[in-house]
Amino acid sequence: MPIHTVRDHSHSDIEDIYSTRLSEHGLPKYRMPEGTSEPHAAYALVRDELLLDGNARQNLATFCTTWVEDEVKQLMTEAVDKNMIDKDEYPQTAEIESRCVHILADLWHAEKSWDTIGCSTTGSSEAAMLGGLALKWKWRARREAEGKDTSKPNIVTGPVQICWKKFARYFDVEIREVPLKGDALGLRPEDLRDYCDENTIGVVATLGVTFTGVYEPVEALARELDAIERDLGLDIPIHVDAASGGFIAPFIQRDLVWDFQLDRVRSINASGHKYGLA
Repeated sequence: MPIHTVRDHSHSDIEDIYSTRLSEHGLPKYRMPEGTSEPHAAYALVRDELLLDGNARQNLATFCTTWVEDEVKQLMTEAVDKNMIDKDEYPQTAEIESRCVHILADLWHAEKSWDTIGCSTTGSSEAAMLGGLALKWKWRARREAEGKDTSKPNIVTGPVQICWKKFARYFDVEIREVPLKGDALGLRPEDLRDYCDENTIGVVATLGVTFTGVYEPVEALARELDAIERDLGLDIPIHVDAASGGFIAPFIQRDLVWDFQLDRVRSINASGHKYGLA
């Protein structure tokens, strides 16, 4: 009868790691080490240090993905050497990204989903800033065509994630963050007339306010902006920051109108990492 033996990884790996030369001396934290390091030992030491972090499975504070299928991890590992920004060298990666943009445009009811413009980003902050820059440039081009001043752009928001304050600082835009009054949990239509003017590049509606999770009423905000255009001649677009709602509302709140079904909505950002076990 053949005999099959199995190595006891739980015990031997510990011996292998903590009996190596690498573990006998403190590794420098702020400079390159003098010599080489055994890969499995370096991995184990970094992994052990990361145990001091919180457990993602128990993180309900920052909406992080807490679990994904092994196939997702495998794809990420196999694609780690692809520089997706170099679309000439990696055309198929670029093609898959383009398909994802059009899939989301269709999910969010874009009129011509196959002809939309969009891209992946490194996070919500970058995505929000690209949306904000598009609002600023469109506003500036319109003002210049009319021979008007372009030096004082502002953006109107409710209680927003900090990235919008960064956008305002980085790109010289005044942020008009409407304070919460009474029992309000977000931006309300009746707030807009007091904060919007000819220098308003856009209104940010948040689909999933960071500290409450509530959806701001995008459809009602759009109706009020329609009324403002009718009464005052101000054509002010909406950017929807759907970071934590963009992949929830289409499936859970199917009757909610918040996306490109509204002409007033010109751009949307959402985050693929904010959906827990989804």
